[in-house]
Amino acid sequence: MKSLLLFLQKYKAFITLLLLEAFCALLIVQNSHYHRALFFNSSNAAIASLLGVSNQVRNYFHLQEENDKLAEENAALRNLMKNFSRNPATFQYDSVRQFSYIRARVIDNSVNKRHNLITINVGARHGIKKDMGVIGGGGIVGKTRYISDNFTLVTSLLHTETMVPALIKDKVNIATVQWRGDDPDYVDLLYVPRHYHIMPGDSVFTSGYSGIFPPYLPIGTVASATLRTDAQFYDIKVKLVNDFRRLTHVEVTRNLELPEIDSLKTQVP
Repeated sequence: MKSLLLFLQKYKAFITLLLLEAFCALLIVQNSHYHRALFFNSSNAAIASLLGVSNQVRNYFHLQEENDKLAEENAALRNLMKNFSRNPATFQYDSVRQFSYIRARVIDNSVNKRHNLITINVGARHGIKKDMGVIGGGGIVGKTRYISDNFTLVTSLLHTETMVPALIKDKVNIATVQWRGDDPDYVDLLYVPRHYHIMPGDSVFTSGYSGIFPPYLPIGTVASATLRTDAQFYDIKVKLVNDFRRLTHVEVTRNLELPEIDSLKTQVP
């Protein structure tokens, strides 16, 4: 304590100067729109750079895990090709032509909030626009929301306001997936009428009706399906295929036909 007091006594003039300069800088930022914008743009760029470095270090220590994920995705692709060779009619030719993909790396992610966001390292200069779909890890991830030149904030599927059109394979063609804000491993499947026979283990996919996700992308499997006596719809919990805590790489989906579809909708009186 005595050494600290001696240090403060010795350098009190210099410390006072630094505090005054910091106070003056704060006043300038608070009272000038230009300097405020300059400050926040600079701080955002610095934070993004720090997040990028942190993510690179984290990725280095998860190389084996990434190799395992690649092996799983390669196995899934081989199974898809095997199914195609047996039954070519089931292959989604239209989806292949309709969508292109932009690769990205996750540099920040949250799963323990009600409104979770994901930061990825691509932005406007890479062709990213608002409301594009984001997929990865074998399933859907979310959709783009806030975009700068080099970075994008993605509204995660683990966001209570995110709703994704879905289907249950061979059973239900129209339903909706939404997260309730509690367990990051599960979402709810809404609006499935009681006359369907839903069982644990049923596969849940995207329906493609949103226009931002290709159809038949995996979402998860039915973990539980209960039906109250007076209810019109099931209460369905879906176990997600993605572990959002471990997301490292994603792809942004670009629907090449969406501008034409949107233009057509504007002609409706």
